[in-house]
Amino acid sequence: MGYSQIYTLPEITNTTPKAGIRVKITPQEYQHTDVYYTIYLPTKYKKGNTYPLIVEYPGNKWKSAGSTGLVKDANLGFSITENIDAIWVVFPYIEDSIPITKWWGNEEETIAFALKNIRQICIDYGGNPAEIFICGFSRGAIGVNYIGLYNKEIADVWLGFFSHNHYDGIQEWKGTNWGSPLKKYRASAKERLNRLKGRNCLISQDIPVGTAAIETKEYIEKYNFDTVGNIQYNLFSVPTIIPEVPSEFIPHRHTDKWLLYESEYANTVYSWFLETIKIKPNTYSISGIATNSKGKPYQVISLRVVQLIILLPIIKERIK
Repeated sequence: MGYSQIYTLPEITNTTPKAGIRVKITPQEYQHTDVYYTIYLPTKYKKGNTYPLIVEYPGNKWKSAGSTGLVKDANLGFSITENIDAIWVVFPYIEDSIPITKWWGNEEETIAFALKNIRQICIDYGGNPAEIFICGFSRGAIGVNYIGLYNKEIADVWLGFFSHNHYDGIQEWKGTNWGSPLKKYRASAKERLNRLKGRNCLISQDIPVGTAAIETKEYIEKYNFDTVGNIQYNLFSVPTIIPEVPSEFIPHRHTDKWLLYESEYANTVYSWFLETIKIKPNTYSISGIATNSKGKPYQVISLRVVQLIILLPIIKERIK
């Protein structure tokens, strides 16, 4: 049994972002470099409304799987944004103003880029600071925790965490100073996972048909990591969705293109995002009326918030 491909990524343009267009954005401080991110506003986008924001990180460069490691070739978040009316952005890993196609580059520079541009996207395009997700495939899946939970500042940004194929702390990554030896790597991964603090996490994994033991699930349960977050699984075999793999379009089952196809597993992902937005686990609410120095109100503010470092500049901008 196979499913139909129902989504095709639009080409990247250099135009002003608008509904249904995927656009390349080079922040001012990275002009004259190869560093950029892409942004896609959903087809029903209307300026003035607020939208969930999905931040994606791409996989490593790996020719066998057709993965370039580049921002422009990420696929995971596109169908999600069309199904839940969210803004989708793909961010790079950076080191010395150079986009990195294998592993993290400079973690601090990568995180600083994310924090600054998430804030600006929320201001400019109506991203809801209480509904920001991080997702990724392969390297990006590990990066959901490795980058997304790297420290408290970045960890507090996210409402939910979605990863496909690989997970932080599962296996040793020899030749790296962050993923080896395994004992040391797992100790640091544990510190990161403890920053989940009860939020929703969806772990997606391609598995061979008939597989009984799921390494990621066993790892989570062995170390009781399911007690620090609301962890759910989406386990399936890519060839049951796309029987023609390998093909020119998808040369390997290790792929982020499976969400371009209709399937019950794709529906599970969409439902998880919508439910997470609805219940907003382990976030906090603020409400009130912003006033000027004379006590005159600007407008009513009522938001579910995750992190004030993202929220406060946005409130300031919106009550001018």
